[in-house]
Amino acid sequence: MEREVSNLKEYLLSESSEDAKRPLVYPFFKKLFGQDFKVESDAEGADGYVEGKLLVELKTKNEDWLKGLYQGLHYQKLGLSFPNVCVISHQFIGLWKLSNLPQKALDLAYDADSQIRPSEMSRINANKTSKVEAVEILRANTYLLEKCDFNGLFAKDIDAEIKGFTYALKHLEEARVQINLNNFIDHIDLLQKFFDKPLNAIHCFYAIVGYWSVASKVMKREETNELIVVDLSRNVLSEPMKVELRRQDDFERFVETHYIFTNEGSGITYDNYFSRFDEVISRLDPEYARQHGIFFTDHNLSKFAMWFVHERFEKNLSDRFIVFDPAGGSGNLITSLDWRGHLKHKIVSELQPDLLKVIERRMRVHEEDIGRYTIVPKRLENKGLNFLDKSAEEYIGELERVLTEKNLKIDKPLAFLLNPPYKNTDENVAAREQVEAEYVIDPSILELTGSDAGRERYLAFLGQIMKMAKYQHEQHPDFNPILMVFTPTSWLIPRPTYVPFRKEFDKHFKYVNGFIITSNEFFKLQGKWPLAFTIWQYNHSEGGNRNQVKLWDYTYLKRDDLAGINWSARIGEIDTTITKIIKGAKAVRFDISKKDIRTTLPKVTHLKTKKLKQQPRYDYSYAKRKEDYGKIVSGFPLADNTRHLELKRKCGDVDGEYVGFYDDNTPVRIKQDSFGRLTNEPDRIWFRLDIDFKGVNKSKIFNGPADNRSYCAYDLESAKATLTWFAITKSANGRYPIWANQFDIWKPNISKGQENYFFSLCFAFGLAENRCVVTKFEADNPVQGAPEVFVDNPMSTNNPDSFWSTTLDAYIVEQPATAHNLVEAIKELYTYWVKTYCPHGIIKNVGLKDEPYFKYFDYEDFLTPNSGLIQIRKFADLNGKSDLLKRFEDIAEKTKKVREELYQLLVEEFKYFD
Repeated sequence: MEREVSNLKEYLLSESSEDAKRPLVYPFFKKLFGQDFKVESDAEGADGYVEGKLLVELKTKNEDWLKGLYQGLHYQKLGLSFPNVCVISHQFIGLWKLSNLPQKALDLAYDADSQIRPSEMSRINANKTSKVEAVEILRANTYLLEKCDFNGLFAKDIDAEIKGFTYALKHLEEARVQINLNNFIDHIDLLQKFFDKPLNAIHCFYAIVGYWSVASKVMKREETNELIVVDLSRNVLSEPMKVELRRQDDFERFVETHYIFTNEGSGITYDNYFSRFDEVISRLDPEYARQHGIFFTDHNLSKFAMWFVHERFEKNLSDRFIVFDPAGGSGNLITSLDWRGHLKHKIVSELQPDLLKVIERRMRVHEEDIGRYTIVPKRLENKGLNFLDKSAEEYIGELERVLTEKNLKIDKPLAFLLNPPYKNTDENVAAREQVEAEYVIDPSILELTGSDAGRERYLAFLGQIMKMAKYQHEQHPDFNPILMVFTPTSWLIPRPTYVPFRKEFDKHFKYVNGFIITSNEFFKLQGKWPLAFTIWQYNHSEGGNRNQVKLWDYTYLKRDDLAGINWSARIGEIDTTITKIIKGAKAVRFDISKKDIRTTLPKVTHLKTKKLKQQPRYDYSYAKRKEDYGKIVSGFPLADNTRHLELKRKCGDVDGEYVGFYDDNTPVRIKQDSFGRLTNEPDRIWFRLDIDFKGVNKSKIFNGPADNRSYCAYDLESAKATLTWFAITKSANGRYPIWANQFDIWKPNISKGQENYFFSLCFAFGLAENRCVVTKFEADNPVQGAPEVFVDNPMSTNNPDSFWSTTLDAYIVEQPATAHNLVEAIKELYTYWVKTYCPHGIIKNVGLKDEPYFKYFDYEDFLTPNSGLIQIRKFADLNGKSDLLKRFEDIAEKTKKVREELYQLLVEEFKYFD
């Protein structure tokens, strides 16, 4: 049926009309039902019909599925007989047994006027159905494939889903409703009516999923009133479950009218349901998932990681080591070892007892697995095990205690395999404690990591692992444990916070190999950053192992790339498939060997010590002292009550004689800095510049300092440094490779031949993209005695004394013309602006009174011949000045070309990311 399935898939993906696509569907049903499948004129106008079995209705738009269902039901009024109805549209397949549909839907269909055409009746009934009722109808499905299954993190394998649909059509006459990978979460949701908490329904599902077939029955233990699901086809039974007596009959009816779909030949097993536990918990109990940081390792990514270990490190992992996962989650990572024959004993633990239950049930489904695992602590103890609140010796002692009870011992080096929890910046301790998600950390671990780095949970895990590996090596000098771990990349570079920890860590572990993937491609996480899988081996060296961390860059991999691998195939076939996928990948060196962009900043003289120092960042925002709250202590305008009273930081000074700018361009009074960089003349520009790539979207140019991470361009050399930095952030924003996310921005290797042109582009780009304004900070604001400060625009091409005119303009090259063209367009705008709108100088009441640089002051808003581009543009927008707007469109187009040219020079010519 390959061709027929392919055609059906094409129908689902195509946005063409139903009429145009209809021929794609018919062969599929003809193949299944032969001559019994009738269409259109042979089926009273229905799109498809199998007498006594099925009615098929086709639609064009995804959202018309409900109309399709009611249209299908209406054909009963025309004499067609069917117990099942199927609707197919763009990115949608729905299959329902009429007996399972909500009574409201059946009543609407029954009461419908037979004289009204089915298409019109479908619209009428769909309009009578509320959104809540529509959801109820969806959940009553026998099979469902919907829009969200085609895209996003939890997108389904459409070929595999169509196999499930095919199976459902072949078994239409079965009394039970199929629960499959596409609809099982909906059915867990339905189980909630038998329990008081969502988590109990989830536990129930995972307790019975491996025993829930078409032959399953519910049995009662009379002495305890507990229920057991027995699969009579395999003669196996589930663990006992507690269901309230009043709900037991309904529960029994639910189980015995449904079954779990598996297909070993297609690789769909009970394990696939366990592998999606994080998706279940995130949807049905989101608070629990959020506080636990539940983003379990993707099932296919786990197997890929183990393939990587096998091919790039150790083919006999289970023979040489005892694998231990101290943060087992739902077991995806630890169970991924089994697919390649690593069948020796493994240990798994977890803080949360609920997760330990899931892991044990996952093992129990396959009887041969349970003996190959030790779960610590035993589930009967109904508690988890905190990996971080004990010393290394105590923790190993706990593992040995449980193993001894099974006549086992730790007789080989440990192989730590884990995806530890990452810090959740939104979480709060009280909420974590409520759901038992709070990790208490042993002081010896914090001593190792440091308090700042220790806030990252994964680093605390690494610290404990280092201590345990050291302890095991001391007890058995021939044991050299290994570590295989998923983490962010910050500690691998390492970023400054992690340097002390890495210095100690490198004394004990030697780096072996690793790779990076894109975080939100395989995990339901906010943000897009590199996630590393690294392999390390214990190798004590007091002088430190000289670890050069090189990671294979697999950030281009998509979830579907790994989902498309048949892990049940022969090992040779799997190797061939993966080799094709990763062919051409490059290794990226994670270290600080590249020269920090800040090293290009010229030195400045400290006013007091007279010592030269590379220009430091300038911040005028500090945490408020207790006595500062409720007072006017910042340099904001007095009318800015929110920032004066609600901000937890003091910004600037109430009587400052210079002006800086807050993020939204609100003026802030500030005082002279330690290096004398402040002035009230338009002879310099200031920047907000973050040092790392993940902060490139925050960079800005102002007249005065930003509240933090601010640097100044005051002459040609400082302009080259800062405007190059600014140009890198703007041209690379959204385009830098994923692996660079945690790196500091580095100095580009600018070729001599391109140097003048490159700086021309940087200068021109700064001219077009600055946020400089002309404004006035009035006197006696926010306190009496504060001086009036007039703020002029240092990037005005009209003012011969501006920073642009005195320092930057002369260095714009005419050829190549990209930078020159942009500068000329801006000069022409300023000339036109003065001639047409400001021939007599200042103009007032221009409509900008609500802008942050004017709205807090009593005087009238105004514009001058030197006003900032953002001010002139705002004036044009608010007042509908099409002549100005047309010029700004031209400038925008030329700015885009400059940005693109900067990117091309950096990446192609200067090989910035190579």
